[in-house]
Order: sequence, then C-alpha cells, then structure tokens
Amino acid sequence: MLIMRMRGQLQLLVLGTLLTTCPLAIAESTMIVKKEFPRLGGMQIGKSPYPGSISDPAYRAEIAKLDYAIINKPSVSLTEYAKDIKRMNPNIILAKYQNIAETRTNDNFYDSPMRSKLYSEKGPNNTNAFDWWLRDKDGNRISLWDDTYRVNLSEYVKPDSNGDRWPQWRAKFEYDLNMKDPVWDGWYIDLTNWIPKFKGGPLGDYSGGQVSDSEHNKAYRRAHRAYWDEIRKLTPGRLILVNHNWYDYDPDGTLDLGPYEGANGGYLEYKMDWQDNRDWNKIYTWYRKSMGYFVEPKVVLFDARGRPDDYQFFRYAFATCLMADGFFEYSPNNEFQKGSVLWYDEFDLAGTSNTKWMGRPTSSPPDAPWRAGVYRRDFENAVVLVNPQQNGPVSITVESGLRRILGNQDRSVNNGQVANSITLQDGDSIILIRAVTEKSVSGPPKSPSLTVN
Repeated sequence: MLIMRMRGQLQLLVLGTLLTTCPLAIAESTMIVKKEFPRLGGMQIGKSPYPGSISDPAYRAEIAKLDYAIINKPSVSLTEYAKDIKRMNPNIILAKYQNIAETRTNDNFYDSPMRSKLYSEKGPNNTNAFDWWLRDKDGNRISLWDDTYRVNLSEYVKPDSNGDRWPQWRAKFEYDLNMKDPVWDGWYIDLTNWIPKFKGGPLGDYSGGQVSDSEHNKAYRRAHRAYWDEIRKLTPGRLILVNHNWYDYDPDGTLDLGPYEGANGGYLEYKMDWQDNRDWNKIYTWYRKSMGYFVEPKVVLFDARGRPDDYQFFRYAFATCLMADGFFEYSPNNEFQKGSVLWYDEFDLAGTSNTKWMGRPTSSPPDAPWRAGVYRRDFENAVVLVNPQQNGPVSITVESGLRRILGNQDRSVNNGQVANSITLQDGDSIILIRAVTEKSVSGPPKSPSLTVN
C-alpha cells in the first residue's frame, strides 16, 4: 500500500509539472454532425463481449459503425484506439467519458494520481478540512457506487498552490492525458444532475457546515460549470456532453438552467426499458425538453434497454427516438449493456444500404398524434409510425407508395410487402420505405450487419 501510494505521488509530481503548462494552440477536431437518419450512438464504457474490450480491433470496428460514441478505459492507449476508430469512420463523433463527482479506488496511472491530489489538498475552512474528498457531517467519506468515493468539487474547498480547485485541476489532468489530441470531438461528463445523488445515505457536506443543503445543490451546479469553463479554455470549440436529469425538475418546461447553460448535448439513459412500462407521452416530453435544453449541434443520445431479440420493443424505442433528432442506442439487458453494439435491419435495410438510407426529415417532431392516436414523422425515404402504449391495437391505412422493409430478423413485420393497411399492436412501431425512391436508397452495403443473439 505504501509503495503504491508513493508511486501515485511520484506520478502526480510529474503530472503536476504538465498541469501548470497551458496550451498555446489547440488543433480543432474535424467533427461533422450527420444530417441523414438514422443517427446511431453508443455509450461504450462497460464490460464488452470482446476479450480485450476496446483494445480488441474487432470491437473498435463495431464502434466505428456508429455516428456517435462515448468511450472510456483507463488505458495509456485510449487516444490511439480513438484514432483507429476515426480511421475507420472519419465522421464519427467521439467523446471521452469523465466523472468529476467521484473517483475510483483502482491503482493505475489514471486513478492513483487523482486520489493523491485529493488527499494532498484541504477542504472547507472550518470543519471537514482534511482533504478534497466529500464527507458527511460526521467527517466520513461518501460512496455512491462500489469502489468509488465522492469528491468535494465545490468552491468551498481551499484552492491549491496554483489557485485551482477540483474542476480546474481535473480538466487540466484530462487534457494532458488525452483531450489535447484533436481526435476527441467532445468531453462527456457523467452525473451532471440537477442536485447531487446520495443513494439514500447521508448527505455530503460540501461547505463544512457553512451553508444549507439547497445551497450545496447550487454549488454542485456551479462546480460543473467551472469544469466546462476550464474545458473551453483548454479546447475551444469541442463539445460538452452530459448525463442529465434536468427534465425531472422542469414540470412546465420553463427551467432556468443557470450555470448549466451552454452544453451541446445529453444522455437520456434507459428512458425506455422493456420491463418498465413508462408513460410514452412522459418519455416523449422528456426527450423533446432535452433537445431544447442544449445548444447546437444538440447531440442527444436516446438510450433504450431491452432483450436483443425483442423486435417489437426495439422498433418501439427506435421509432420513438426518430420522432425527434436524437442519436439512438439499444442496450442489451445483460452484463454487456454498456459495452456492445447491437445491429438491426432498420439501421441499414438489412445490409443492402447504409445508415443514411432514411435521408433527412421532411417534417418536424410531431406535437400531436397523426391519426387514431398514432404519431408519425416523415423522412425523404421513409415514414415512421409510433403507436404509444395504452392506445390499444390500431389498424391504420397509409398512402400509396410505401412498403415494408425486407429484413432478416423479423419477417412477420419486415417482409418487403407493399404497405396499405398497417396494424400496430399496443406499444408498437414500424418504419416504412418510400417505394418510389427505392433505387435511391438501395445499393452495396456500407455498414456490415451484426447478428443479434
């Protein structure tokens, strides 16, 4: 333990020299935000079915099929892996996962120097002044997840010798390790909640007893904004992307974001789940609000979790995402839910086209049902229909010139036949092709199909 701690301190000393050096110039990323649909994304930060995870070239090839990916592994080669993904897909938006609200207990080049920094600085001026860890009113460190401890990221701690607190120091740390490379299009920050999470346990005492819990909540938001401000100094023009729950505090759609203004996109994590029959209208409202919170290019990742072979639920979630302009991810309900790329016929017409086949939207996100409680959105080469749960089964007639996708996974629905009368079950959807433009969307495969187990 002592040897590892000393190693961490030595590593911190080396990094400390780097962290005091501000960049003179930053090469900007060459990010291109895809205009055509579907837009596909992935939170690729967890356990992967590939033995080496992101070090496995086959896994990186799967990630490269996406339009937007968030990646993270404590590896000295992470930026090189990102470059390999970009070589395969120069237009993918790549963001690196970060979480400034807590730090893991792992001993490696990434976590050890952060822990050493937290131990070496001082907390609030009157009580809990031991270090930069977040503690409760009794002075105990707080953990939200296994193998992690929370950080006092607020302005109540004493600044270090450079005048930095955790948000500034951490941004410089991330910059020196990875983010100075232009391969990264954005910084993704987890736990950017409206108020800090404490998992039913004791509340964190950011101020050492100086202020109320409500003031702590505001300080939490200000700390994230301080991180964003430092990011903008270090890498101007890069995206700021967050995991947020702001819609939970916005019943009338008039939330004043205050310090949270200016983020470029967010993550709607498991907003549709195969076991939790949430109210579709509430989900859609959350989604629409989230698109409105962010500034351009509004990179919102809409995540659903379900059984890989539950094609009806997949279509339901995918089509819901297509009702607005987000990026879609379907996570398997297993140990690989944040470490795999599932592929479906609707993404590239069962391998006969590419992931631009739908073209651009020709109608805005709908504010109300199109017919019989069914929502509809039109694209250059497709029509998307969603029948919300609790609307009941619906049979509906569509105009001529539409046909079903000819797929491999669910031929009972995607049978390639001309569409006329469509029956949608309760909580069901369908994506139809405009047959008159069939030649414009067919062609050699551009994105290989992945078999879904």
